[in-house]
Amino acid sequence: MGLTPNRYGSTDLAQAVARQIKILIAATPGVSVASLARDIGMRRATLSARVNGHAGFNPSLIAQVATRLDTTASAIVAAAERSVDTSSAAA
Repeated sequence: MGLTPNRYGSTDLAQAVARQIKILIAATPGVSVASLARDIGMRRATLSARVNGHAGFNPSLIAQVATRLDTTASAIVAAAERSVDTSSAAA
């Protein structure tokens, strides 16, 4: 699994977590980056940077986001791990 940081300091897993959260936001009716940021007490630009993979999500932030998106942090991370495993196997 890609746990070695790339040149931007982000791992494949961190990027996959951001992608999973972006997918969940898009799939959840009535939720946007702006509304989610408001709900968890974060600036929209800060959350946007994380969702777009420019900054990482820490475990407590993943848990906050997961609660708002009606899932769990472990479900988000597991989906991210599967996507990294799948892409590694295809390479």
